[in-house]
Amino acid sequence: MLPLLWLAFIAPPAAIDQAPVALPQPVVVQRVLAPPRCEPARCLSGEWNASAMAAIPGGQRRIDGHDLPGSGVRLLLADAQRRDWMKPQGSNARVGLQYGVEAETPPGTQLRVAFDTGFRLQAYADDGIAGTGPVLRGQLEWQQALGERTRLSQTTRVETGQHGTFLRNSLQVKLALQPGLVLSSGVEVRRDSDVAGRNQTDATLHLRYAF
Repeated sequence: MLPLLWLAFIAPPAAIDQAPVALPQPVVVQRVLAPPRCEPARCLSGEWNASAMAAIPGGQRRIDGHDLPGSGVRLLLADAQRRDWMKPQGSNARVGLQYGVEAETPPGTQLRVAFDTGFRLQAYADDGIAGTGPVLRGQLEWQQALGERTRLSQTTRVETGQHGTFLRNSLQVKLALQPGLVLSSGVEVRRDSDVAGRNQTDATLHLRYAF
């Protein structure tokens, strides 16, 4: 055994097989020399736009819209193909957040439904209840074409909270007698569960001419 060990130590380098040196791939070398950097992106028209990013060095992967921050949730939907929306609302009367959707309907019909959660700052205003505090609101808008000159529309708003429920419903028919001359007739109902003096029903008839 000892002679064999002694022979191994004194043997020339050519007699011993050398392990091959593993060369890194060109992509790995390029990443080491030019490591990836986080390129800035800009938010254009309410949406992250990858095309607005600065040029990315060669060999680095360009990210798309799914990699951008906030791409999963959008408060304002700018895509015209989408039929739903979410937007904040604020006024002297109330503040809140609204979610709405426009239903798919046949030609000549429009249907939009919206729901709000918020806080009422001023009583009675903006179809509101008779007090301040947290509220829930709902709104329905429906329009139906009855021929080429007649249109039927209905708008229903309801708000509920700690101070009762307020409902306002408006039904209106518009008839185009001739270009620029429109006859409209409607009925509006308002009901308040806590204040009976706000309960009212009105009928209207208008003739409008556009000069």
